[in-house]
Amino acid sequence: MGSDTFCSLTGGCYYTNGNIVSCWISDARNSVPENDPLRVSDSILERLEYSPRDVQGSQDLVLLVPKNEDGELDIEDYEGPTPTMFSDSTVEAVVNFTIADDPDLSGFKIVFPDDPDAEDVDVSMYGGYNKFYIFLYAYRILIGRFPELEPHMIYATLASSECRWYKDEEYSHIADQYAWFWQVADVVKDEMEEPRDAGYGDNLRKWEYFWLKLLSAEGKSEDEIIRDAWFGKGRLYHFARADDFPKPEPFASFPAAGQSDTLFSKLPFDVLDYLCDTYLSIREASSLLCLNRSLRAALLPFINTFAQKAIARRHPYWLPIVAPCLRGDEEQLFWEQMWEGLGGEVPWAPYARECEKSPGMRNRQRIWGMAERFKDQIKAQGWLDGRTHA
Repeated sequence: MGSDTFCSLTGGCYYTNGNIVSCWISDARNSVPENDPLRVSDSILERLEYSPRDVQGSQDLVLLVPKNEDGELDIEDYEGPTPTMFSDSTVEAVVNFTIADDPDLSGFKIVFPDDPDAEDVDVSMYGGYNKFYIFLYAYRILIGRFPELEPHMIYATLASSECRWYKDEEYSHIADQYAWFWQVADVVKDEMEEPRDAGYGDNLRKWEYFWLKLLSAEGKSEDEIIRDAWFGKGRLYHFARADDFPKPEPFASFPAAGQSDTLFSKLPFDVLDYLCDTYLSIREASSLLCLNRSLRAALLPFINTFAQKAIARRHPYWLPIVAPCLRGDEEQLFWEQMWEGLGGEVPWAPYARECEKSPGMRNRQRIWGMAERFKDQIKAQGWLDGRTHA
């Protein structure tokens, strides 16, 4: 995993296999006695793995790099950012940037998938601050939300002294040199429990002790523990691919409806439509289907319409980016291909339920907010109101 280099927008790093977390936690588990309460079960470890698409997404990067006077990419390392004057002619955003065959922390390369005769260009990210990379899916979100941002504006802001050590409120703890992958957890390092105080001597480090306790919590079901690892204190969703839209079963069932009448069942349909469209979340609107059969019969034909409106209004990050971006409209094409078997009809309510459970969509929501705050950083530099000029 990339313990020396990080995505300049999200703080994330690449990894080369999906079981990186479970392997490290397994190694930590082996440091405690057989019957110890911290002996995390194998079934829990198996549910901590990232998918192959997650792994691939962590290695699909955009390189922000200056160009020299001849217009060529200036990929050599420098101790300070170059150039001193930023414009669309002095900075380039390069796609198809990925890790080297033997990355060794800072080894990367530019590849040319459309030209089989072209040779890869090796790029070292070690030392200096004249090059930055961002996950392609994060770059798409940034540019998709704010198409007015240009590569030289992003580069100049990242290179500025005001921003270089700036950390967004959602920035991962991992963006520290020699940090462990699991340090993304929502916990203050200086406030972590000391394992030796619990009688484990020097067998465990603080981070290992934290994770073993999290994954062996008493009084919690396995599902509750896993949810806490991915979405709670563990925050493993930070490294899930943020453009991997979940595909639900198109006709996912809802719980059986009750028999008794309720206040909602006595309301005119126009009032129900207004309530669902204006005030209720997708989950709340879906819950109405379970109250009684008459209400279910009235609302079920429209539940996907309610869900579609609610997503557009409250969860726009669950939709693909449609603005022009690097490497074309890959997100939109992926989205369209997902629903080809349904004639292009999206089962919006089941889709929303899957999004609520998806680590990738939770990460997409996180990056969605980070993009706006980074745009504010660019604006503070004066790029969007004419105060800064090339």
